[in-house]
Amino acid sequence: MSLSRLNNPDTIAAIASAHGQGAVGVLRISGSDAFCVLKKIFAPRRENFESHKMYYGKIRSNETKIIDDVIDEVMVCFFAAPRSFTREDCVEIYAHGGMFVLGEILGIVIKNGARLAEPGEFTQRAFLNGRINLAEAEAVMDLISAKTSAARRAAVRQLGGGLSQKIQTARDTILSWLAHIELSIDYPEHEDEARNAAEILAECGDLLETLRRLHATSRTGRIIRDGIRTAIIGRPNVGKSTLLNAILHEDRAIVHETAGTTRDALTEQVRIGEIALSLTDTAGLRQTTDPIEKIGIEKTRSAAHDAELILYVADATVGLTAEDVEIINDFDQPVIILMNKSDLKTARRALPNENFFEGNTPPAKSGAASAADRTVGAGSAREGSGETFFPKKVPPEVLKISAKTGDGLENLFRRIEEKFIADGVGEGAEAEIITRERHEVLLARAIGCVEQAERELGAGVPEDLVSVPLRAAYLALGEILGVEIGDDIVDRIFAEFCLGK
Repeated sequence: MSLSRLNNPDTIAAIASAHGQGAVGVLRISGSDAFCVLKKIFAPRRENFESHKMYYGKIRSNETKIIDDVIDEVMVCFFAAPRSFTREDCVEIYAHGGMFVLGEILGIVIKNGARLAEPGEFTQRAFLNGRINLAEAEAVMDLISAKTSAARRAAVRQLGGGLSQKIQTARDTILSWLAHIELSIDYPEHEDEARNAAEILAECGDLLETLRRLHATSRTGRIIRDGIRTAIIGRPNVGKSTLLNAILHEDRAIVHETAGTTRDALTEQVRIGEIALSLTDTAGLRQTTDPIEKIGIEKTRSAAHDAELILYVADATVGLTAEDVEIINDFDQPVIILMNKSDLKTARRALPNENFFEGNTPPAKSGAASAADRTVGAGSAREGSGETFFPKKVPPEVLKISAKTGDGLENLFRRIEEKFIADGVGEGAEAEIITRERHEVLLARAIGCVEQAERELGAGVPEDLVSVPLRAAYLALGEILGVEIGDDIVDRIFAEFCLGK
């Protein structure tokens, strides 16, 4: 929808509840004719509805009084402008939750003067009418799509204006600098009232620190919003697909004793406590002449390099081999080694050195792994220690599991949750964070422009030239809030929304 529609907006309508069958379904109408549309189809007729009050009645298909024209018995609520979500006159109809019934009501509403809303058009009108800014509008969609309580809290905080306030404060600071620069240029006789370059330069450091700290939350925000990219890798036939199925509680991946069964990467979403995982099951890593399997192995390496966490599955009946260690050392990401098939009597220790775990006990804590599931290489480096096996990285944890029986999976989930909550994912939801790539890019642009201005001020560049990057920073921050943004970008953002929102 173009911004030009704000001058003469239509009355729009859409089903606002989720698709499917339920006890109650909601249909939403917004626009200057919302009340008129309702009066045509609602009985008993009312000349005036009191705002924010519920009314019982029937939706009729026409003006006759025969019983066959009754579509449904409903409750309706009228929200008078500007005390509504869109700041327009709004009506919400609460009907029985069958999709056929709701579709019939929507058809009658459209027949009587409304048009079908576009995706996100209700929220877009709230933005265009000044009820919320663009960052808050995006938070609405984040709240709808939240997969964990951490994501929900982050979205609620952003919707409440926490992020917007930080961005607006930064814009106000830059605007103040620009105003004083303009004053000193246009009215040199008022030089005493304008801040000099040294004063602005002194304040640049504080602003940059604030913006950089906010920008640094983008990784945490992405994890909260989209989940942790997690790759399940290992050699063939060690139980990677069985592990995926065990975590998902369904037979999603094909499992067979023949090595090399998995040829393509398979990605699924799963919630682990406060954290969502984007799990990718991959082809086994080995030397092969099969051209199709080679493609699968390349996809495995690509998925592993893109991941933020690697679950490396090894066969506990064989132990961790030199080939396993070589594969693990090829990746820089955090790795948890899972010794699978630990339920079998032939299961061995994680590493060939029988003394490996001696002196490597991690600090005791509530809910910590058992003595048999200790962190690799937590002690001093020596022959056979984790540091020797993994010289280029923090030694991985080794956990014993059985993907077949489910033993050890709860311990694995706890360790993943503890690790990422310790990294700030849990606490991050209690502070202002960046959850969208658009915000991250614009913040980076603003930081770069302020850094340029800082350098130029330090080098004695004339203030009128310094104002150029400062204006660019001001505009970039404004784009986050939707203050400085084009119609096409607004349309693209709201196109992500669902109908009725």
